Amino acid sequence: MGGMGLPGLWLFLTVVLAVSILLAVGFVLFADKTVYRPGGKGETGSLSSFVTTVALVYGALLGFTVVVAWEQFSSAETNVTDESSTLATMYRQTISLAPPEQEKMRTLLRVYTTSVKAEWDNQGSDAASADARAAITEMYRALGSQHGPPTVDNPINAEIRDQLNVLTAQRNTRILDAIPRIPGLLWTGLLFGGVLLIGLIGFSRLDSRRNHMILSSAIAILLGLLLFLIFWLDHPFGRQMGVTPRSFDYTIQVFDGVDGTK
Repeated sequence: MGGMGLPGLWLFLTVVLAVSILLAVGFVLFADKTVYRPGGKGETGSLSSFVTTVALVYGALLGFTVVVAWEQFSSAETNVTDESSTLATMYRQTISLAPPEQEKMRTLLRVYTTSVKAEWDNQGSDAASADARAAITEMYRALGSQHGPPTVDNPINAEIRDQLNVLTAQRNTRILDAIPRIPGLLWTGLLFGGVLLIGLIGFSRLDSRRNHMILSSAIAILLGLLLFLIFWLDHPFGRQMGVTPRSFDYTIQVFDGVDGTK
C-alpha cells in the first residue's frame, strides 16, 4: 500500500465502488430484459431462500476475514511501535559505553533508523533494506569487539546486546508483516461470493425498477467497501494511512535529546 500512495489508494477505492454500482445496475437491467421482460415468466418466490442462504454464508466469511485482517494490522502496528521504542532504549543505554564505542553505536542506530524510514515505501522487498541490515550487523560487531577481562562481562553490554536481539526480531517481523497474508483462493471466494450475492439481489423482483437499482447499489457499495477494507488491512504499511513511520520520527527526537544532555 505504501507504493500505491494516498491518491492511488483513493483512486482504487473509487474504481471498486464504481464497479460495484455497475454490477448492481447491470444485473437489475439484465433481469428486466430476460426473466422479467414483457411476456416473460418471472418467479421470485423460490429465489428469496437462495438470497438468504448466500447472504448468511457470505456474511460469515466476510466478517471472519475482516476480523483476521484487523488482528494482523493491529499486530503490525504494535510491532512497529515496539521497534521504535527499542531503538530509543538502545540509544539511551549507550550513555554507559566508552566514548569510542558510544560514538560508533549512536552512529549505527541513526543509520538504521534513517534506513528504515527510507525503505517504508518498499516494505516486503529488498529495495532499500541493505543499509538497515548492514547497520544491525555492524552493531553486533561493535559489541563483540569490545575488549575486557574474559571472566567479566560488562552488564550494559549484555543489556544492549539483548535489546539488539529484540530489535532484529522486530525488524524481521515487520518485513514479514508487509507480505499479504490473505491467499488468492480466499480472495477468489470473496469476489465470487460478492458478485453472486449482487446478482441474486438483482434478479429479485421489486415493483419499482429505480428502487430496485438503489437498493441493489447500496448493498453493492457496502460489499465493495468491506472488500476494500480487507485489502487495505492486508497491506498495512503506508506514508499517510495505515502503519506509518511516524513513531521513528519521535525516536530521532529522542536521539537528539540524548545527544543534547552531553
